[in-house]
Amino acid sequence: MGGLVNLIRAEMMLVYADLFRRKSVIAVYLVWPYITTALVLMMGYAVGSPQAFAERVGVEAPLFVVVGSYLLFSTMAVVDDIMWRPIYDESSGTLPYVVSSPTRTVVHYISIPVPRFLFTLLLGATALLPLLLIYRGLEGVLVGTVVVLLSVVSASAFVPLAMALGLGLYVAGGESWRAIGFLRPLLLMFMGVYYPRWLMSLPLYVISSLLPPAHCVEVVQRIVVGLAEARTVTVSLSIALALTVVYSPGMLRAARAWELKKLREGVKT
Repeated sequence: MGGLVNLIRAEMMLVYADLFRRKSVIAVYLVWPYITTALVLMMGYAVGSPQAFAERVGVEAPLFVVVGSYLLFSTMAVVDDIMWRPIYDESSGTLPYVVSSPTRTVVHYISIPVPRFLFTLLLGATALLPLLLIYRGLEGVLVGTVVVLLSVVSASAFVPLAMALGLGLYVAGGESWRAIGFLRPLLLMFMGVYYPRWLMSLPLYVISSLLPPAHCVEVVQRIVVGLAEARTVTVSLSIALALTVVYSPGMLRAARAWELKKLREGVKT
């Protein structure tokens, strides 16, 4: 436990030092959900009307899309850092130290998302709560708080699968950005952040059901739309938790296989 705490502390210093050194990055992060929302709405309004969206989904398009953009960003902040970290460590010259460290690889990678979770809370307070307050009043503050907390649950549920897939691909084909660059957008697309899962066709729904965060995203969307029932929320979150447990052995095996491969082959310096 002490090793994990030290890793989390070191990861926080790395992430926050970089953020405060480049303050423009913080500004971009804070407006990113709104920029993405504006882009999606421009494309959507070009092919359909806001009224048609509200009638089909059950909520105003700007509110639904900005919540989806926030969920997408909070998930990307975790998944990207996990999947791209081996390439980053190799290019920056820190991979030999990571591999030779007595700390297990899986513990090292579990520590990576923690600083991003805290930044996600800040992003939710600045980018999500104001809009929900405008649309829903004081009730929107409660809804926004629940959405922010569920975004952390969603990203956490994605960690085992992201590690299993990311490190598994590196074991199979080496540290190549091509496979990750192909896989990552597919994972994010099937989460259903911009299109409710209950409106998906059956094949897409089945595929998305294999992703733990997709169930958390559906809960958030149902809360925003007003379709959240206790039974539905409980079932969806239970499935997300069950999938997280199911993918955990794959995460452990992939982390161990990647570590052993690097110890056998050596790393570039």
